[in-house]
Amino acid sequence: MTTKKILVIDDDPICSGVLLAIIGDAHQVISANSGSSALEILTTFKPDLILLDINMPNINGYQVVKLVKNNPLTENIPIIILSGLTEESDKEFGLRIGADHYLTKPIMPDEIERTIKQYLGH
Repeated sequence: MTTKKILVIDDDPICSGVLLAIIGDAHQVISANSGSSALEILTTFKPDLILLDINMPNINGYQVVKLVKNNPLTENIPIIILSGLTEESDKEFGLRIGADHYLTKPIMPDEIERTIKQYLGH
């Protein structure tokens, strides 16, 4: 089985660390602590999946979704939003602009693993 590459974009180092602890053994994980650094990483690193927070300074997660999905080089990368924004309108907006899945924090380890498997096919 080939190791899948996942880009985790979250400005909270605790959240990034928790995600790395949950998925780091099974996948190659690269972290970005802002939307702008994530976009820079995407110029040289093509992940199989993106895990994305919404509330970040400068470029927020919604803007990242739009930029990734409007770029022919990255448009097919599945994006799973992991956000503390729990309103139904937040979820609907995230999915409408192009995110593939929307999970609310706090995330249970089995839920994130199951969702990742759904998009990576193993």
